[in-house]
Amino acid sequence: MKTTSALLALFGALLLTVGCEVHVHRDQQAPPPPPPPCRTCSGSGALSCSTCGSKGVIDVVVNCQTCNGSGALSCGSCRGSGAVACAHCKGTGEVAEVALGKKVEIKIQCNKCKGAGKFGCGSCQGGRIGCSACGAKGKFHQTAKCGNCRGGGKLVCGTCKGAKH
Repeated sequence: MKTTSALLALFGALLLTVGCEVHVHRDQQAPPPPPPPCRTCSGSGALSCSTCGSKGVIDVVVNCQTCNGSGALSCGSCRGSGAVACAHCKGTGEVAEVALGKKVEIKIQCNKCKGAGKFGCGSCQGGRIGCSACGAKGKFHQTAKCGNCRGGGKLVCGTCKGAKH
């Protein structure tokens, strides 16, 4: 130890004549290395949101309010029955014929509707028409802000809590 002190004193005297200062610190240690990056987030502090695929928005499917999600409405022409009453026989399928000069009334089959009393509705198919509000799909697609990541597309890493290590 004495030899080291003597050498340091001699070296210090030499440097003083040249005009330099020497500071010797015996117990100084190198700073500790930084902690390794978090393995979960690779040191970013955040993870991609799996709910929205990092987009920040999600696709929400909602039922059409006009048709209650069915995609079709009841036909206004036939009131949902799919047929309209024959105007000639008034829906009975028979017409009364009165012979000239006689008071006898005879019922015969209507020749307009062939005795059915009704015709198929020309406005619909089976009493239903496609909903124009939803394009007969019954559903609407809307985008909404992702509730998981609050629209940011990223979540704080659960392992490092955003500290990145």
